[in-house]
Amino acid sequence: MTRAAGIAPPQAIVSKNPEMSQALAKRRRNDNLRNWAASVAVALAPALLLGALLAAVMPGPWRNAAVYACLFFMPCLCAGARVGPTLVARYDGQALMPPPAAQQGLQQAGPLDMAQQHAWTALQSWCQAGTGDGRTPFWHPWRLPDMPERLGLAVMAGRDGDGASRLVAAFARHLDQDDRLAALSAVSRLKGWRLKLAVKWNELWWWRRRHPRQPWDCGYLVEGPAAQDRLAYFRPRRPTLIVADALRGDSLEPVLQALAAAKADYRHPVRLLMIDAGSQYWPARVYDPGQVKVIEFDS
Repeated sequence: MTRAAGIAPPQAIVSKNPEMSQALAKRRRNDNLRNWAASVAVALAPALLLGALLAAVMPGPWRNAAVYACLFFMPCLCAGARVGPTLVARYDGQALMPPPAAQQGLQQAGPLDMAQQHAWTALQSWCQAGTGDGRTPFWHPWRLPDMPERLGLAVMAGRDGDGASRLVAAFARHLDQDDRLAALSAVSRLKGWRLKLAVKWNELWWWRRRHPRQPWDCGYLVEGPAAQDRLAYFRPRRPTLIVADALRGDSLEPVLQALAAAKADYRHPVRLLMIDAGSQYWPARVYDPGQVKVIEFDS
């Protein structure tokens, strides 16, 4: 995948909806408070346990356990600042709509034909390219991981727009493992919960390489006048695929500006896939059209 260029500076983004901006800013403050509360809660439990263990083996009264716990609290808080927000992170339904569930007829469909398989493989390669391994040093849990490409853009081009939309919806369900979760939950609700817990468990260990089968968050861009504000406050909780259908002209430029301005704060890679985008209206001053991946789909 090629590298995006020509990013607009963050100060160039000015909201046209002050009320929406205030509501989203309030939501961001609430999210920050929730993350800090989770960080403190995660740090407090091991600090108290270590303080009690040390008081048990050291001479002196048991009230010294509180002193020992205070000494352990700050080191534990360093890890809690990474683990706590990961535990409480939720899908951002303000910015994204989940992919549509597979219809009964599509679930019984046969294997992909050659054109579909080619486009599917291209989508997989584009999503995974430049994502890095997701690791940060053990002693520096709050540092953002190194990624060659935090934000990637692609356009799916072809004559069959409806076929491309159906293929992308199926790919999104595969990437975020919605179909797998639905299949497991249909057999046993316990199996569905086990999958969810396994995913969250693998996300906690910041010094380990990203799990090769980690599901992504996938969703369709919530379009409208407030889309720019939502994306300005969007922070991915895991690798994320955003699908935008038929973005053109004035709708495309603010979306690209918002994502480009915020990408430096992304802990996880974000990919924006545009279906049937109006290339003749491409805002070259935000992104050079030559730096956007083109995925051909001709069925």
